[in-house]
Amino acid sequence: MALSVLPNPTTQSSVSLPTTPWWGAWSGLLIVGCFYVTQAGGIFIVQLVATLGMGNSWGVDGASALDQTWFLPMSLLAGTIGGALVSIRVAASRAKLAKDSEWVWEFIWQSYDVWSLWRFVWLGLGLGVGFFLLTEYGVLPPDDLPQPIFDALVAAPVLLQLVWILMFVVLFPVIEEILFRGFLLTGLTQSWGPILAGIATTVLFVAVHMPKVLEYWPALVAVIFIGALTVVLRIRTGSLAPGIAMHSTYNGILVVAAFLTQPAS
Repeated sequence: MALSVLPNPTTQSSVSLPTTPWWGAWSGLLIVGCFYVTQAGGIFIVQLVATLGMGNSWGVDGASALDQTWFLPMSLLAGTIGGALVSIRVAASRAKLAKDSEWVWEFIWQSYDVWSLWRFVWLGLGLGVGFFLLTEYGVLPPDDLPQPIFDALVAAPVLLQLVWILMFVVLFPVIEEILFRGFLLTGLTQSWGPILAGIATTVLFVAVHMPKVLEYWPALVAVIFIGALTVVLRIRTGSLAPGIAMHSTYNGILVVAAFLTQPAS
C-alpha cells in the first residue's frame, strides 16, 4: 500500500514510511512479541543462574544483598540486548528486503540530518521538565507507590548507576523506537494504513508500560503522549532519529529527577 507523502523539514524532499523492506502487520507484531519473550526469558535465566550461585558467596555476611543489587540491572541489560538481537534477526528473516545491504542502518536513520536533532532534544527536555513540575508541584508525587527501578538506580553503587543511566538514556529509547515506531509501525502501515497503524502502535506501546504507570495517572498520560508524539515524528520526518533524540532526552530528565527527589539508601 502506498502511503501519502509528507514533507521532510530537514531535507525538503518527499518522505513516507518505507514500502521496502516489507513486513506487513503480522510480521511487525511478531517482531515485537519476539523481543519481549526473549527479554523475559533472558532476565529469568540470568536471575536463575545468579540465584543458584548465591550459596557460594564465600560465606561473607551481606553477600546475598550484594548479589541482589546486581540482579535487576544485569539481568535487564542481558535480556534487553538479547531481545533486540533476536527481534532484528526475525525482522531480517521475515522481510522482503531491498537490495541495499545496509538496510538496517538506512531503515533506522533514513539519512536524517544529525545537526537538526537539537530541536527534538529541546522538545524532550521540555516534556521531561514539564512532567517533573507536574508531579512535584501540580499533583501529589507518587511517594507511596512502588518504584523499584528508580529506587534501584538511586541506591546502586556508582558503577551500577552508570549501567542504569546508559540503559535509561540510550538502550531503552533506541530499542523501543526501533521496535515500535520502526518495525511495528512500518509493518502495520503497510497492511492497515498510517492512521490505524499509528493508533495501534501507540496502544501497544502504552500496554507494555501499563504495569509501571497504571497506578499513577500522570505517568499514564505521559506514556500515551510520548507514544503518540513519536509516531507523529516518525511519519512526519520519515526517520526514527527525531523520536530517539526526544525519547532519550525525556528519559534523561526522569533519571535526573530520580536523583533529585529520592534519597539514596
